[in-house]
Amino acid sequence: MAELRRSGGASIGVFAMIMAGLIVGALCGMILGGLNQLLLAFISAFLATVAALVVGKFLIDPAARPGLPLGIAVWNIVIASLIGGLAGHELSIDLREPPISPVIGGASGVLAAVLIASFAMTVVALRSQWAFSSR
Repeated sequence: MAELRRSGGASIGVFAMIMAGLIVGALCGMILGGLNQLLLAFISAFLATVAALVVGKFLIDPAARPGLPLGIAVWNIVIASLIGGLAGHELSIDLREPPISPVIGGASGVLAAVLIASFAMTVVALRSQWAFSSR
């Protein structure tokens, strides 16, 4: 957990995760623009979630070994993708009618990345707490 002890490391990691979600979501929206809008939102949110986790792994704590069962991580990816996709779709409809595909993908990606970043920071904080209490 030495990576988070330096000042601002967590904030930079979360910001990078959200930016990765925005970029990947908007790119998915541009590439998959011909799909159904709701399906586009879900795909964009899922890919943004995966990209945010990859970025977070390298920035927040690159030396960490997996501490949680894979099922918990997959469950949180699914939840972040579903909630991010639905919320991003509805938000993009509120912003512009009819919404353009990159807006749908970007909004879905950002919201899914925020959800998965909060999950990742919770895991890191719990690992730090567990490591501290085991001393």
